[in-house]
Amino acid sequence: MSADIPKDCPKIIVLADDLSGAAEIAGIAFSRGLSAEVQRQFDRTSDAQLIALDTDSRDRPSAEAADRVRQVTEQVVASRPAWIFKKVDSLLRGNVRAEIEAILGVSEQHRALLIPANPSRGRVIAGGRYLIDGVPLDQTPLAADQDNPRRSADVRALLGDDGREPVHMVQIEAPLPLAGILVPEASSWSDIYRLARDTSSHTLLAGAADFFSAVLDVRCQQRSAAAPPIQIVPPALLICGSRASWPARRADCVAAGIPLIALEDGGGAASRTFGALAVGIGERKLAGPDTLLSFLSQLVAFIVNNSAVQSLLIEGGATAAAIAEEFTWTRFAVTAAAPAGVGVLRPLDANAPLVLIKPGSYPWPPEIWQAFCACIAHQPEA
Repeated sequence: MSADIPKDCPKIIVLADDLSGAAEIAGIAFSRGLSAEVQRQFDRTSDAQLIALDTDSRDRPSAEAADRVRQVTEQVVASRPAWIFKKVDSLLRGNVRAEIEAILGVSEQHRALLIPANPSRGRVIAGGRYLIDGVPLDQTPLAADQDNPRRSADVRALLGDDGREPVHMVQIEAPLPLAGILVPEASSWSDIYRLARDTSSHTLLAGAADFFSAVLDVRCQQRSAAAPPIQIVPPALLICGSRASWPARRADCVAAGIPLIALEDGGGAASRTFGALAVGIGERKLAGPDTLLSFLSQLVAFIVNNSAVQSLLIEGGATAAAIAEEFTWTRFAVTAAAPAGVGVLRPLDANAPLVLIKPGSYPWPPEIWQAFCACIAHQPEA
C-alpha cells in the first residue's frame, strides 16, 4: 500500500465479513460524496473511489475464514489501494481476531486499531466491557440470539484467546502500543474522531460504521452531496431471514396491513400480485440455517421473476448473500444516500431490482419503513 494518505481518496478498499456490512460502509462513503461499489468477488478494474468487498467469512470456521481473507488481501494489496479498512461487526460476531491477523500478515502493517464501538447507536466500550445503552452486552436480548449469542461483555473474551497478536485494551487518551491489536475505550463521537485523527499508514484501521465515518472525515476532502430521496417502487418485497427477528417484523407488517409469507406456510401464495409483500424464514426450525436460507432465496427468486419486483428490502448479511448467490449478482453500484446502517444498491444487471440491505441487528429506519408501507396503496383489490 501507499505510505502516504492522499487527500482526494483515489482508491479505498474495505474488507467486510458479510454483505450487509459491505453495503453499510459503501452507503456511508456514497453519502460523503464518493463513488462506491459493493463486490462479492474482487474486481480491481472498477473505477469506484471505494470498493466494499464481502469476504463472506463471518460464519466460517476460524482457520478457513483467515485463509479466505488472506487470499483476498493479497489481491487487494497487489492493486495498490490508498488504504485498507477492515469492517467488523459492531458486536464482534464472526472471526474478528483471525481476520485482522490475516490482513496484518499480508499488508505488513505493525498493528491494528480496532474500534467496534458505535456510540451513535448507544454501543460503547468502557472499562474493557461492551455496553449497549449502559447495559452490559451479556445482559441484553442479544445474549439469547439464536445464531450468535453474546454471552460475555468482556471485549477480550469476545475476541477469543486463539491468536498470535496480543490484544491491548487501551484507556481513554492513553498512548497506543506500537504493536498488536489495540482496542481503545470509546464512549463518544469525540473519542472516535480523536483516534481516527491520530492514525498512520502503518496501522490497519478496523471497526464498525462510526469509526469508518470518522476516518473518512479525517482523510478525505469530499463532503456530503445533495441526493434525491430513495424511491422504493412497487412491487416491493421485504425479506427477513432471521428467526429471531421474524416475530417483530411480522407484527410490524400485520400492523401496517402488509401481506406475509413464511417458509412453513409453503409458497402457494407467492404467485399473487402485490404492491408490498413480506417474506420470512418463519419461526419453526424446519432445517439447518444454510438449508433454510437456500429455500428462502429460491422462494424470493420465484417471486421476483414472476411478479416483476422493482424493490428488494433485505435484512441481514447471510440472507442478502444467499439471495445474491441465487441471482449470481457479484457487483453492485451504490445509487442513493440512505440513513445510517442501510446500503441502497443496484446490481450491475440492467434488469435487476433496486436492493436495500441492512444488518439484522438494526431496525429499518422510519423513512424507509414508511416508504415500503406506502407501496401497499398499489395492492390489487382482493
